[in-house]
Amino acid sequence: MLFNKKKKDINEIDENNTLDDDLKQVEDLSIEDKEDKVLDDNDLLPEEIEEKEEEQKKEEKAKEKAEAKKEKKERRKETGVVATFNMYKFIIKILIFAILLVFGILMFIYKDELIGAVYMVAGIVITFATLIRIIPLVKTTKSHKAKVVMIIQLSIHFVIGLYLILAAVIHWDKLKDITQAIIDGKVSQDAPLMEQLNAVSGGWFAKFNISAFIYILVIYFYTLAVGYYWVTILYGEKTRPSLFWIQTVCISLAVLLGCLSKTLNAQTLIITLAIIALIGALVVGGEAGGGYFMYRRKLAQFKPKEKKKDKKKEDKIETPAKDEDKKIDEIDPNIIPVNDDDRDSSIVS
Repeated sequence: MLFNKKKKDINEIDENNTLDDDLKQVEDLSIEDKEDKVLDDNDLLPEEIEEKEEEQKKEEKAKEKAEAKKEKKERRKETGVVATFNMYKFIIKILIFAILLVFGILMFIYKDELIGAVYMVAGIVITFATLIRIIPLVKTTKSHKAKVVMIIQLSIHFVIGLYLILAAVIHWDKLKDITQAIIDGKVSQDAPLMEQLNAVSGGWFAKFNISAFIYILVIYFYTLAVGYYWVTILYGEKTRPSLFWIQTVCISLAVLLGCLSKTLNAQTLIITLAIIALIGALVVGGEAGGGYFMYRRKLAQFKPKEKKKDKKKEDKIETPAKDEDKKIDEIDPNIIPVNDDDRDSSIVS
């Protein structure tokens, strides 16, 4: 028993010794690797050292750019209004505000002249919208019956557009005749427009257009919506939800204008459009002014982050000669580097 116990102790001692030897070998290898690295760095040519430094500089620049991008993103998150504010949109809003304001004021001052402008704008919009829809609708409509319905609808709209353009030209021509009639003393300048039109030859047509303008719009909106529902419901043509809602708004406008046709005409519509233009100007101007105010407020509150410059400080041992105040007697001998001859010799070998 004693013999076996001693044998076990000897084996444990041998194992511990072998483990210590292995650790020593690993440490020696790591020391050798470090020495090899030092040797490699010292053996580099000046050109290679410059290349290495340039690569390090490039890496540092790339890191700086990445940090700058991160800071920009953080700044945008912190200043939402500043980030979303667009100077070009702001300028466009100012221009729209000015146009709507001027248009609204002119509608009140030159009501008679702008009736013709309303005819002209409506006629050009309807005609252009009809022309750009002809080829796509005829080519993409699958059912023959649906094509016939679309062609009839587009024909009606094209005639309405041309009629309104002609009505605008005739209206402005009759206004010139009214001016001449006022000069000739045939009609009073303070008389209503309808009486002035009765005093000139052919004025009945301009008078009819003023009363019929609302009914013309009712016909346009009604046929636009009915034609859409006809081809989609009865003939199964493909559509989109947005088109459905647009056509629903159109037929609702037709019904509303039809109900107000007795009180509404081209003259009263001009006043309504003038009020809408002024309200639109106030909304657009208020939005532009409020957006700019919030932009300046956020910009004033925002403080840009200071860039942190990492300065690499190299640890250097100062020689006694650099410090003039120190005396040689006060220098600690432990801080003076001692050349290790054995290590140098091992590196060279």
